[in-house]
Amino acid sequence: MAVRAIILAFAGAVDALEFALVWAMTALGATAAGAVGGCAAGYQVAGEVGCKVGAALGGLVGFLAQSTGGGAAVGFMLGYIMSVCISLSAGAMLVMLLIFINKGLKRPALTGYVFLSKMLPLIGTAPSWTYYAWKCTGLPKTMGPTEKYSRASLLLQQTYNRSVFADIRPANIAAKTATGMLVLVLLFGGETAAYAQTLPPPIQYVVTPEAPGPNQQVTIEAQGVGSFLGSAELAWTQDGKVVLDGIGERKYTFTTGPLGQKTTVRVAIDSSQGAFAQTFVFNPSLINLVWEADTTTPTLYKGKALYSAGSDYKVVALPSVYSGGSKVSESALSFQWSRAGDAIPEQSGLGRFVLSMTGDQLQASENVAVDVYYGNALAGRGGVVLPASAPRIILYPRDALRGALYDTAIPAAISLIGKEITVQAEPYYFSNKAKNSGALPYVWTLNDNETAGPDSSRGILTLRQTGSGTGAATIGVSVQNSIADQFVQNASASLQLVFGAQTGTSLLNFFGL
Repeated sequence: MAVRAIILAFAGAVDALEFALVWAMTALGATAAGAVGGCAAGYQVAGEVGCKVGAALGGLVGFLAQSTGGGAAVGFMLGYIMSVCISLSAGAMLVMLLIFINKGLKRPALTGYVFLSKMLPLIGTAPSWTYYAWKCTGLPKTMGPTEKYSRASLLLQQTYNRSVFADIRPANIAAKTATGMLVLVLLFGGETAAYAQTLPPPIQYVVTPEAPGPNQQVTIEAQGVGSFLGSAELAWTQDGKVVLDGIGERKYTFTTGPLGQKTTVRVAIDSSQGAFAQTFVFNPSLINLVWEADTTTPTLYKGKALYSAGSDYKVVALPSVYSGGSKVSESALSFQWSRAGDAIPEQSGLGRFVLSMTGDQLQASENVAVDVYYGNALAGRGGVVLPASAPRIILYPRDALRGALYDTAIPAAISLIGKEITVQAEPYYFSNKAKNSGALPYVWTLNDNETAGPDSSRGILTLRQTGSGTGAATIGVSVQNSIADQFVQNASASLQLVFGAQTGTSLLNFFGL
């Protein structure tokens, strides 16, 4: 009761001082009594010292009231400003008294409203601090240490039928310290707030992998600030059944179920720092990624167009995400793409399951990953590596009626039975962008001398024997991508052609393959 009386007296004195100050200054402004009125009022309160202080204030109010013509309004505004200054400092002192003398705030939510009311004109002269002190000291504690222990114990007993430590006094001290820090913020500014924000949470959980797939092993580890978890008792449950219980059991490993089957894991921690609990829910999902490169291949080619450095490519995400036993549509999922660890926000977002990119010609591969979110929860994660393949030139025989014969490529050396042969050079894995823009010129050589024909710019060259002798010739062709950011794309091929009568068998007869 003595503590309550002290706090109420302090609060009442603050309210009285604010009220008297505001309306006294208003009266001085209304009468323009100046220094004489201020001295008389101050003498009644504090004798000769009060007379001197009052004379100074009254003279200031009188001067401003007469020079501006504001009268009582000038006095009221000056009194209001001084009242707010008193409220901020004295109010903070009152909150500190309630925390450390009254053993905690009983109405913490009321604190902000009182401070706000004191900032408002007219309403600020109401006895708000007295009302606040009465409420905070007049009510019993809503939950003391014993009640806190009982509540935490009941929570754990309902889940695991076990008891907890009764001493959670450190948690009480931490709560009081946090409230004290709030008051220090009001008194000393933002540096204290920055310090308070750097305090880490007492327990952190590391889940590996963060978004597991079906039938995948998952590890959950509890990590605490300090060493208190070493002597803490941890109880792990999976789908409502206790699977691990003991002192220092900070890590639990399990295997997820099939695709779409939910697994719930809960951990309850009984430590010297208090009781803690955390629940994890896993819905195994799959994020498959397929890719295609926009590179050159022959018509009706049955193989895959491989990626070459600097070419365009697409990656398509095929998610299998389940919620409540039902598969979630791609349009309801958010896709966050990244390449080589760098986010691609311009191609990320809701329903954006296709990524279109131009590769880097200086990298040996493209590493693409995607995080898929359902709402705010990470539903799955996928990644794919696109190795950069070197472009190639392959030579095929060309028939006048049937066109290029893609069934069998021309080997490195052949013997010419007839009088002529037509060769078609086919580029593989060059950028289609370069092909469509004419940036893939063919350069033909015959015995290292540049040669050309009517269709050589299309990759077609016809060779004809004009005499009846024997001999050999080397045909070469090269292609260079002339686009600046695809300049590394180049390839060449050569063919040794033997014509005339042959006595040896070291060279292959092309038509006898």
